[in-house]
Amino acid sequence: MKLQKALAAALSASMLAAMLAGCGSGSGTAATTAAAAAQAQTAAAQTQAAPAGGAETETKAEAGGPLSIDKLTVAVTSWPANLDPATKMGKTCTRWITQVYDTLLYCNNDGTLTSYIADDWKMIDDLTAEVKLKPGITFHNGYPLTAEDVKFSYDRVLFDTTGYVDPNAASVLNTISEIEVVDDLTVRFKTAEVDPILFDRMGAMLGIYIVSKKYMDEVGQEKFGTAPVGTGPYKVDSISPEKMELSFYEGYYGTPPVAKKLDYRYITEETALVTGLVTGEIDICPDLAISSAKMLAAQNTNVNVVNLPSATSHLLRFHAKDGVTGDKKLRQALSLAIDRQLLADTLWEGYASVPNGYNYEEFGKYYVPDYPAYEYNVDKAKQLVSESSYNGETINFEVVQGYYPLGSEVAEAIVDMWKDIGVNAQVKFVDKYKTSTIEHLANWSNGLRFSDPLGGMWSMWGEGTGIQKDMWDAPERFNELGHLMLAETDVDKRREEYREMMQIWDDDVPGTILYCPDVIYALRKDLTWDYVVGRALNLRADYLKLN
Repeated sequence: MKLQKALAAALSASMLAAMLAGCGSGSGTAATTAAAAAQAQTAAAQTQAAPAGGAETETKAEAGGPLSIDKLTVAVTSWPANLDPATKMGKTCTRWITQVYDTLLYCNNDGTLTSYIADDWKMIDDLTAEVKLKPGITFHNGYPLTAEDVKFSYDRVLFDTTGYVDPNAASVLNTISEIEVVDDLTVRFKTAEVDPILFDRMGAMLGIYIVSKKYMDEVGQEKFGTAPVGTGPYKVDSISPEKMELSFYEGYYGTPPVAKKLDYRYITEETALVTGLVTGEIDICPDLAISSAKMLAAQNTNVNVVNLPSATSHLLRFHAKDGVTGDKKLRQALSLAIDRQLLADTLWEGYASVPNGYNYEEFGKYYVPDYPAYEYNVDKAKQLVSESSYNGETINFEVVQGYYPLGSEVAEAIVDMWKDIGVNAQVKFVDKYKTSTIEHLANWSNGLRFSDPLGGMWSMWGEGTGIQKDMWDAPERFNELGHLMLAETDVDKRREEYREMMQIWDDDVPGTILYCPDVIYALRKDLTWDYVVGRALNLRADYLKLN
């Protein structure tokens, strides 16, 4: 069975171990892998003080204070093609966007809101919100931030007719019908319906980031994507196919971060990544493979390795509009034939969990604890295949090599499982994911833009998203429920509306969740990081500190 082959490939580390044997081991104590999933254990793992590794020389006028590290090097496994925050709202974007740009507000890990460029926010009436901006904020080129910039940034995303922006960004704030500039520092937002979580949406991770209207008008969208300016703590100094360099913006309005510079490096080869962490050339890696984590934990290195459970799911998305996967019964069969727990236990070695539906405890009072688990039933799947229009066609499972951890191995294992129900599928490697070009299906990940069902399923699969535009004609009731949830304030009713929404999604199977992989990351031992699981990689002063 190919699953065993995929597993063997995923776990093979002999070459890496041999390579590491020749590497310097550093001077710190052994790295610690957090076995449990509690946030308190994360902090405990991170605060094991040790000398810094081979990173840039530090200036510590105030030990542990702002700008006390000259440079931090961050390794990432995917790379942005465009730095305009409106164009791509995916995993790649989340690794750097919070350093450069600001949303009006920011939603913390505990669901509370933090003020970024907004100074005050309130509802004027049921359909009107007013936001006042902090005075004196400037973009990285010195242009002042005004209410016109906020209106421009929201207008270009919400009311785009060019196809340039990512429709998923608009879906987060799609209750807004009009933006009005009151004065230089005051903006009003009109909504088409009552929206009790409007301010949470404004703080969403993959929401609407503020850009300079004046600068955009001067340079145009294409140039802005390669030479952007924001209001965040770091400005972009350079970008190349291999790296991106950011430096602290001296005019930043908030508390300066711990590092003067951030050096992002694009590294997809595991040997190079592990070597960089062992030698101290890399200080942070937010996406660590299981095999890398095990090797680092066994080495005498200057990094801690931490794993935490997450509400980010890996899943499949089907082209459900037409073609072979346009058949609902076939999609139901394909979902039933996947042994999700086997994938989590073998390929992920237990570093992943299988949720009960598109349903996470991070939803708080809207979590549905009695929602049924995903069924694995080969016999039922075979019956559905026989009832479907499937006639032996080859189904292409599209994968971008290296984009998702274990993505290729999992795809091969699933293709092998589908053989047991008489479905012929193959893994097809592609250069990039694009909903408009997916032929049959592709892997994907869905995180939470804010801790609410509307920040999960609705923002990724709801009305106006790329999925509904290109891949799925959603049942009318699904979209109706989304709009009911937008305005519903009764907790019990809203929870039941979400239960029905999940039932429709699971029955129609435009996609299906596989598992939620743990977040595994490596961090220099003299740093403490309040890692916000499932959110953007935030390296600001409130989140990353020097011990």
